Amino acid sequence: MAREHRIALVIGNGNYRSAPLVNPVNDARAMSEALRSVGFRVTLLEDATLRQMFIAAREFGDTLQQGGVGLFFYAGHGMQIKGRNYLIPIGTDIQREDEVSFNAFDAGLLLEKMEAARSRVNIVILDACRNNPFSRSFRSSSQGLAQMDAPIGSYVSFATAPSKLASDGKDGNGLYTQHLLAAMRTPGLKIEDVFKRVRVGVMSDSKGQQIPWDNSSLMGDFYFTPPELAATTATSLAESHGAARNAVPASPPRTAAAEDGIAPSADTTPAPTLVPTADKKVLLAKVPPSSPPATSPKVDSKTDEEALAALYRKGMDAKRRGDLVTAADALARAAEGGHAGAGYEMGLLLKVGRKPIMQDLPRSQRFFLLAAEGGNMPAQYEVAQMFAQGVGVARNCTQAAAWARKAAEAGSPDAAVLLGELNLAECGGAKNPQEAARWFRVAADKGLAKAQFSLGVLYMNGDGVPKDLKEARKWLTAAASKGNTTARFYLRRLEN
Repeated sequence: MAREHRIALVIGNGNYRSAPLVNPVNDARAMSEALRSVGFRVTLLEDATLRQMFIAAREFGDTLQQGGVGLFFYAGHGMQIKGRNYLIPIGTDIQREDEVSFNAFDAGLLLEKMEAARSRVNIVILDACRNNPFSRSFRSSSQGLAQMDAPIGSYVSFATAPSKLASDGKDGNGLYTQHLLAAMRTPGLKIEDVFKRVRVGVMSDSKGQQIPWDNSSLMGDFYFTPPELAATTATSLAESHGAARNAVPASPPRTAAAEDGIAPSADTTPAPTLVPTADKKVLLAKVPPSSPPATSPKVDSKTDEEALAALYRKGMDAKRRGDLVTAADALARAAEGGHAGAGYEMGLLLKVGRKPIMQDLPRSQRFFLLAAEGGNMPAQYEVAQMFAQGVGVARNCTQAAAWARKAAEAGSPDAAVLLGELNLAECGGAKNPQEAARWFRVAADKGLAKAQFSLGVLYMNGDGVPKDLKEARKWLTAAASKGNTTARFYLRRLEN
């Protein structure tokens, strides 16, 4: 399968005549390097004029591909006028407020180009909340930037909260970009977790004076740096427990490149069974067993259900007490004996990672597969996500849909949403909006806000269902009432 296209436009403007900035060009250069290291094809502009920014934006929009990832990063002066955000080029001559729209770059145009390209993920990062250098001669301009609604499939991040100012930094990079560069290089962080980490770091360093702000309408997961599947230890045990006694085998060495730019596979064994099957012996042969402590009797697949249930209870009790070493040992042995619930719980332990158990995605995925084959619905959804995102295995939409359908039919509303998204994304076959609408309706009827939002948009556009603005308003209102900010944006569009 072809690698997912990742395209980025990066601009750093600092050489202003009236109010020069020290770090934006440094920020842009560092960001370009970081993005290239995680698979982006980057266009970099330094101290760009308005014409250069417009030409680059046009070429950027033309280069974006449906189903790919587009990212725009800007560092420099920015301002808001009447609720719209403008990025200030180098060499512009702005004397009055009414001249801004002709002499500055409207950041909203970038979002419109990205939305029109129908990229899978669109990311806009604006470290542009410095002071307005023209504010003395303006009447209605406010500090910082205005909030921007994120079109569906987009993530918009500001260096600070709406109408607030951001620091230009003192150590070669702006405060916000400095933390972003570190967080986006951290393997295995979803984009939401990257910016959450940035927010915490910036707030701490600024003593609460600068708070980064995000707005998201993403329909799936995205990683800047895929989960690191190099040869890492599956568990790092506390000294008091003794590493040799309780160690779980380390992940196998990384041997495969990232597929679709999401996450590479580190598994050197043959690919696991990919579609639901009742042949557990085949699957078990592909799940490397853990190493139980020497003092514990080994439980194999022939152990009776009562003994497996006892091990599962022991593991869950230990987990509730915070004794994760004992929990992992008991749950792993119960899972390998055929207890599906234990397989799911063990998968979660290794997926999240919490000291002394370190994150180990390849092993986590094997346990999820084992539990899914045993009929565990949450594990089936995890496996569906695994194949949809290409985490630990090659991305495969057919297999993702097969597992999502199995979980959805068992009652998982999240799996129903994933199935709807797969049918809309032309993932693994032709786009099927009718099937997408059917599964969104299943989850929407169960009260899931993201399903209600997606169904409302389908009714609004007449995609897969007859165009019906009354139904669109009904479902968008339901989603908005649960806090879905993008649903509110679409409701405003309906009113206009």
